[in-house]
This record gives sequence, C-alpha cells and structure tokens, in this order.
Amino acid sequence: MTDHRFETHRPVHLHTEIGKGSVTVTATETTETHVEIVGRDVDQVSVRQDGDAISVIAPRQRGAIFGGDGRLDVTVTLPTASEVSVRTGSADISVTGTVAGGQLKSGSGDVRVEATSAPMLLETGSGDIRVDTGAAELRVKSGSGNVVLADLASTTSVSTGSGDVKIGTSHGATVVKTGSGDLEVREADADVSLTTGSGDLVVGTAHRGRLTAKGASGDIQIGIRAGVPVWTDISTVSGAIRSNLTGAGEPKDGVDHVEVRAKTVSGDVVLTEA
Repeated sequence: MTDHRFETHRPVHLHTEIGKGSVTVTATETTETHVEIVGRDVDQVSVRQDGDAISVIAPRQRGAIFGGDGRLDVTVTLPTASEVSVRTGSADISVTGTVAGGQLKSGSGDVRVEATSAPMLLETGSGDIRVDTGAAELRVKSGSGNVVLADLASTTSVSTGSGDVKIGTSHGATVVKTGSGDLEVREADADVSLTTGSGDLVVGTAHRGRLTAKGASGDIQIGIRAGVPVWTDISTVSGAIRSNLTGAGEPKDGVDHVEVRAKTVSGDVVLTEA
C-alpha cells in the first residue's frame, strides 16, 4: 500500500488512469488531497501534484506487470467542487460528494456519481452507470450497461447499445437512444426524445414541452398532467392507440402544453391522465 497527502486549500483537477481494480473518489470539505493505493507493485504508480493538478497514473499493463491479476484499488479524498477525470480498463469508478464535472471512462466497469455541478461525460463499454444528481449538462454512453439518472437539472443525452435507461426527474431537454433496451422518464419538465429498436418507451408524467417517442416493436406509454392541453401526432402499423385524456382545448399564450409525436411499428401507444 502507498499513501500520499497533498496540501490543497481549493478544488483540484484530478486525473487518474489504471487498468483493473477500482477508483473511489470522495469530495468533501478538506484542505488536503489524500491518495491511497492498494495492490502489488504500487510503487510503480506515479502520483504527483502540479499546482492544482493531482495525477495518479499506473503504467500500461503488459502481461501481469502488477503480478496476479494486476488489480489496483485507488482511493482519493479531495476538496468539494474538484474536477475529476478517470480512465480505466475494467475498474469500477465511484464518486461520492459533489464534483465540478469531468470525464469518467471505463472499458467494462460500473460508474457511479453522487452529484456533479458542472458538465460531465460518463462512458463505459459494458458496465452500468448511475448519477444521483446532475446540475449541469450530462453526456452518457454505454455499450450494453443499464443507465439510471435520478435528478437532472440541465440538458442530457444518453446513448446505449442494449441497456435499459431510467430517468427520475428531468428539468432539461433530454435525448435518449438505445438499440434494444426499455426507456423510462418518470417526470418530464422539458422536451424529451426517446428512441429504441425493441424496447418499451414510458413517460410517467409530462408537464410541458415536446415528447418524441420512436420504437419498432415495443409499446409507448405517456402520462399527461391533468388539465394540460395536448397536441398529438401518433401512428402505429399493427398496434392499438388508446387514450383516456380529457380534452383541455387549445393552449393560451404562455400556458403550459404538451406536444406528443409517437411512432411505432408493432407496439401499442397509450396516453393516460397522470
């Protein structure tokens, strides 16, 4: 094990690169950055401070350079509102506390972020991704993992190959695309665009904005807040279209309304009052 402590009286820029193992980052009220690394041959890992920049770089693995499976477990404690950049081969990445954005990329590990206050890019090949609070723009990419985003305050784009995507509350424009997963937005306060090849598309409650839903063989279900005027353009080739909405007439200037554009090949389209 190696232990490194750096005096940091303001937020830092953390850059970490490892292969296998885990990277755990905790952002908290502190005046130092603490880096702890566990694994064989940890003395070969470069840990440096250059002004406000902290770097933790493992040498690229050739065979079993770290012995055994070459696993490294990196734990970093740093000031709140620091920017975090992490790149791993198959290591999980976990960020607790509030960070000021950055980039988190893993080949096959899971990625978890508690809160980000600045734009952030999250990317994994086959791992799952979760963000509890996104106060700024989020870009999320996953090959075959599931994505869970709880509370989003700004624009968000999500792209997956075959994973499911679940979004809690979306306050900014949201675009989600997947090849074969289910897509769900529990509550939408802005424009939402959902596209999937064979999954179901669900919007629990839409308060305002344009909802665009496109699918091939899955069902589409959209809930509209009671009393909100709705304009629709809906089509399905072999599925059914059902609605229990109560007509609210045309929207007046400045009044919230919802525009629904839904299209599927063999799935049903259902509009319900939420």
